[in-house]
Amino acid sequence: MGWVLALGLMAAEPAAARARKPAAPPPAEPTLQVVSADDEAEKANPGLYRRKPAPPPKAAQHEQFRAALDDVFGEGRWRQTSGYRTVAQENALRRAGAGTVKPGRLSRHSIGGRETPGAYDVVVSGMSLTQAAAKLKAADQGWGKVAAEGAHGREGAHLHLELASEGAAGGR
Repeated sequence: MGWVLALGLMAAEPAAARARKPAAPPPAEPTLQVVSADDEAEKANPGLYRRKPAPPPKAAQHEQFRAALDDVFGEGRWRQTSGYRTVAQENALRRAGAGTVKPGRLSRHSIGGRETPGAYDVVVSGMSLTQAAAKLKAADQGWGKVAAEGAHGREGAHLHLELASEGAAGGR
């Protein structure tokens, strides 16, 4: 038993020795570095992950749309008959027998907002819908869909134009 006690005494540190040790500094706050996944991918694979150009400001979409159609058909020779529609408006058109998207699906007209619809309806003076659709497609302005549609609801026969992407408004 005396031997165990001796070990305990040997392991004990005098109070004076404990007092001389400097206190450990408090742990440093972790730093958080924010990085772009696009930038990191580009560094690892140069040329493969280029960032897409930012879309034009949304307020400019309607101006681009008008300029694109003026370019193809001439100023004042076409008019917009529809643009953004709420889901409730789409449902009302469907009940009226319009050839809208199937129930439960979202129309391109209901994507975006009043200034930035995903689709427009227009009529062109002095040419058939088929001729107008062909002329607009031939202009190769980047429309996602150009289709001649018959009358539905309160809207007469018209061209249905969908944007190819959020940033495209008939722009080249």
